[in-house]
Amino acid sequence: MIRILIVDDHAIVRAGIRLLLQQHADFQVVGEAADGQEALQLVQQLEPDVVLMDIGMPGMDGLAATRAISQNYPQVHILTLTQHENREYVLPMLRAGAKGYVLKRAPDDTLARAIRIVAAGGTFLDPRIADVVADDIRQRSARPADPLDTLTEREREVLQLLASGKTYQEVAEALFISVKTVDFHRANLMRKLNLSNRAELVQFAIRRGLVG
Repeated sequence: MIRILIVDDHAIVRAGIRLLLQQHADFQVVGEAADGQEALQLVQQLEPDVVLMDIGMPGMDGLAATRAISQNYPQVHILTLTQHENREYVLPMLRAGAKGYVLKRAPDDTLARAIRIVAAGGTFLDPRIADVVADDIRQRSARPADPLDTLTEREREVLQLLASGKTYQEVAEALFISVKTVDFHRANLMRKLNLSNRAELVQFAIRRGLVG
């Protein structure tokens, strides 16, 4: 049985997805959330196998929720289910930890197949967005190595927050991690970017357009 949490800010959409999934004997919908913050709480309480994650939601959106769940509950598999198919949505979600990406206009059997693949530890991409991912891979392989590309999503978040003037405690609270973990990521940032102090870190972030 695959335990599923549905995350979407439209109640009628959640109801439709639930009805669809109930047709499959190996699916069990264990909960619904209307935003990313509620999704985080329910992931902790319900321990689903798969989270169907929308992107555009009020409050904590799907991208922020995906990052938080992937960092804190790596055993939970996130499958993006959205109407957005542009690269500015697809790539950030995959980089944040989503294991699959399905468009809401996909056939019913596509969603069911994607859930089973992601639950088993695989990756599923809707054929309509496969070209976006392939193009990104081609661009990355064609350009020179960039130190910024060596950073994990969490290290990028820590970099942006520290460079914007946040204290270690404020960064820890914003990312739901400990102060010790923040310092660990800071040390990795300094090493990977060949920086010596926080002033250089701020200058680097400004040069690369990561902070204003």
